[in-house]
Amino acid sequence: ANLLEAFGSDISVLARLLPNLSVISPRLKKSASYNYSDGDQMNVQSVGFVLRRFVRVVSSASTPLMLFLDDLQWCDYSALTVIEGILADKEGGNGGGSCLFFVGSYRSNEVKGDHSIYRFMDNLDRRNVLSTKLSLFGVNYNDLNTMISDAMGLFPRLCSNLSDIVFQKTKGNPFFVLEFLRSLVDGNLLEYSVRK
Repeated sequence: ANLLEAFGSDISVLARLLPNLSVISPRLKKSASYNYSDGDQMNVQSVGFVLRRFVRVVSSASTPLMLFLDDLQWCDYSALTVIEGILADKEGGNGGGSCLFFVGSYRSNEVKGDHSIYRFMDNLDRRNVLSTKLSLFGVNYNDLNTMISDAMGLFPRLCSNLSDIVFQKTKGNPFFVLEFLRSLVDGNLLEYSVRK
């Protein structure tokens, strides 16, 4: 109901950006039934304006909204500009602006110094948006060996040869470690046996 009141006849624009919104209310489905053709395009400013309004309506200090976006290294500057506008929003809403907790991740080895992600972070700092930057690294060899020994139910010294290979192949990246171990299991190169 708040969305319908806040957006009025513009609810179809919001429904175009967030098609699953109709799940919230059947009234939204009726309001947003306009069919768009490929020629109907929205510019970055329009998208940003509509999404800022949406976040203002659905978030508050007592019910903040959390947004997690992975692989920001593939984002273009216009998408990051929309996110920046939402994060820096201080107008309207419930007590002034939106209440959004944003987590974004990117692979630092896949971006160069001139990538738009760095301009995005600089702009957030310049606009006094509170932010924390974390750099995550791979698991060190000893911790990896402990993980593998726990998973296999064996003493760490019995897993050291396998841990050596896994560490060489994955450099301790937890995602790659799991994928590599899965590939060994799927290829019947690694199996658990009580008898062996």
